Amino acid sequence: MSQCGSKFDHKWKTSTISLRYPRRIISEIPVLRSVSILVSYFLVICDKLNNLFSLSAVPEPVAFYPLNACYKAAEKENRQPRGTLRDVTITNGTYNEAGGAYMFYGVASSNIEFPNKGGLDTRFSITLMCWVQPGSQDGPLFSYGVPYPYVSIEIEHGKLFNRILLISEDENFLMSLQASTSEVLPAGKWAHVAASYDYSSGNNSLYINGHLRASQKVDPGFTCRIANASQRVRMGARNQSNGYFKGKIAEMKVYDVALNGAQIQTSIRQGSCTFFSKSFSHYPLQCFL
Repeated sequence: MSQCGSKFDHKWKTSTISLRYPRRIISEIPVLRSVSILVSYFLVICDKLNNLFSLSAVPEPVAFYPLNACYKAAEKENRQPRGTLRDVTITNGTYNEAGGAYMFYGVASSNIEFPNKGGLDTRFSITLMCWVQPGSQDGPLFSYGVPYPYVSIEIEHGKLFNRILLISEDENFLMSLQASTSEVLPAGKWAHVAASYDYSSGNNSLYINGHLRASQKVDPGFTCRIANASQRVRMGARNQSNGYFKGKIAEMKVYDVALNGAQIQTSIRQGSCTFFSKSFSHYPLQCFL
């Protein structure tokens, strides 16, 4: 169990949430404490019903970095090593909640780096997704390989862009896939972005707010693996002259399968009910108790 996370043992995925009250107030006023617990349980039930009736079940990610004031650069379930924060600051998140995202400043020193000890290697298929609020400078959102990217999701010329480097098992053959949307992401506005590559179908696809915006196809079953066995994974910068992202990022997820549009939309909704997500923090109860 994560040091920040409140966990409910259940056969479905867990969810956590709390009211924005300081520890002393909640602990000393039983009514507020009871309300916070009841709301937490209500949101868990709401999340379970959402998953139960969803037509597209979503597998667990290999990594989920909330990138907020509670978890900072930690993976939510401690499945991966903690990242290192460099010249980034906590800022308001997707619902304007305090401490819900990180601000990147568009310089080489502004980044978050995650050590990869094999847990982020997806080998055949992959989905990368996050919330992003672009600023005035393009750059990588999540990139395997420093300084040169092997697999990445980026903002390039204001548009969502990804690259996938495929390598043969004998490492004698390389193939690079690149896709870009025609749609420009508005600066200063939050958008959910996702990139997926499916080994079985050969589809490399880009999604904005859960809707397919670009795709390319290679021969299905192409006998090469994804070259994402890099020991360093970085957000925000790559040590290249054009590789410094300026803007905000929240809720980075990595999957070892290719999610489709319906699954991506379900993943966006997971964690809380839409009505309450604008009223309550995403932070679990232990952050405040």
